[in-house]
Amino acid sequence: MKKTIIYVLSGLLLASCGSKPATTSEVGVTREQLTFPMGEKIQNPAFTGEAFLRPMIALDSVFNFPQTNTVTFAPGAHSSWHRHGGMVVLVTGGVGLYQEEGKPAQILRKGDVLQIPAGVRHWHGATKDNWFSQVVIYDMSWRPDSTKTDRDNTITDEYYANVKMEEYGHPTNKDSLMFAAPDSTMSLPTFNGPIRLANTVFTGNVAGAPGLHYVVFEPGVINAWHIHPGGQILIATDGIGYHQIEGQPVEVIHPGDVVICQPNVKHWHGAAPNSRFAHLAAGTNPDRPAVVWTDEMLSKEEYDKLPKE
Repeated sequence: MKKTIIYVLSGLLLASCGSKPATTSEVGVTREQLTFPMGEKIQNPAFTGEAFLRPMIALDSVFNFPQTNTVTFAPGAHSSWHRHGGMVVLVTGGVGLYQEEGKPAQILRKGDVLQIPAGVRHWHGATKDNWFSQVVIYDMSWRPDSTKTDRDNTITDEYYANVKMEEYGHPTNKDSLMFAAPDSTMSLPTFNGPIRLANTVFTGNVAGAPGLHYVVFEPGVINAWHIHPGGQILIATDGIGYHQIEGQPVEVIHPGDVVICQPNVKHWHGAAPNSRFAHLAAGTNPDRPAVVWTDEMLSKEEYDKLPKE
């Protein structure tokens, strides 16, 4: 049985989960090492230190996808205690902390996925020596059952410096991919080469979002033209990719870019020739059919003319 060792932030900073000892070489993630854009500085007294907000997906009546933002914390920055609607957190870079009231703080790393049930009192932020970036998908419609508020939500410097921590149950990420993916590739008739496919977030999650599929394209691999009757949202996570809506110019997409494809609009997407590419894909309005594939695919001649980066 693996034994979780708990440290104190003012001491070793990082914890160990049995086979992974904490080392000082694991600290020091810089702003430049984060791949998702940061957005604007948050001007809110509920945050200590420098934190940044970048809206990514706005809840609307077309896609019905929950509000989604990137939140980035500078080293030592953190929120106060707070509560909100159900939230899915996708860690996109750095080393951070998440603590539910009454429990040790969880050390979060790139690739971690966690769910915060509605109304749970918690705080989150960066460790003292690392930048930290996360995508948050949350239920904006939630309202507390009572108008009673918590008396004091402050995270003091002393509390932050001495908080007990333990490693979160990190998935195994290989090949420097952002999220966990299978070791083996698969071949499908709707793709011109191998891909890897994983379910990063399942339906029935606390945010009320549709399932998020993690699709990893090997260099040069693209899919056929297809239609999503309910629409589709893509969040680019790794490498350089392409996306094209029928009749429009091709888009070159990078980590943090969001692609919105309207319902019943034909499109294709995939990797650039010299870069593996991965994205999270959500079929919006899941009460409608997920996808309708065509037998059309960009020819090699057309693909070779696409912008190179």
